[in-house]
Amino acid sequence: MNNNEQSVREIKQLLKAWGDALYCKDLQAMHKDYADAYCLYDVKESVNDVEGVKQLWRQCFPYFDKPTVEYKDMVIHASDDMAVAYFRCRISGTAEPMPEEIANAWLRGTAAYRKIDGQWKCIHEHNSFPVNAETMTADLTA
Repeated sequence: MNNNEQSVREIKQLLKAWGDALYCKDLQAMHKDYADAYCLYDVKESVNDVEGVKQLWRQCFPYFDKPTVEYKDMVIHASDDMAVAYFRCRISGTAEPMPEEIANAWLRGTAAYRKIDGQWKCIHEHNSFPVNAETMTADLTA
C-alpha cells in the first residue's frame, strides 16, 4: 500500500470515529482530531475555532436522541500530509418528529485535513444545502 492509500484509509477511520463519538454525543471525542487553527463554514453559521464548533453541537444535541451520520458519494484525495474528503451526508436520530423533508435531507460536506506532528488534524469543514437558483431555497432532496 502506498502512502496515499494509507492516508485515505486513515481519513476514513477518522470520519468513522467522529460518527461513533457523535452517536455518544461526546464532544471531546468528536473534536480530538481537530487542529487549533480550525475553521467551519456551516449551514447555520461559521466559526473559527474548535470551541466554537463544540458550542454549535451543544445547541444541536437537544434535537437528537442517538444521532448517526450516513455518508454517500464520498471521495478522498490524500497525500502524505494533506487530505480532502467531500461527500453527501445526513444525520438521523432526531429526538422528536421532524418534517420528513428535513429528517431525510442530505447536506454537502467537505473536510480538509493536515498532518501536524505526525497526526491527522481537521483544519476546515464546510457543510451546506444545495440551493435551487430559481426559487433561492434550499434543495433538501439533492
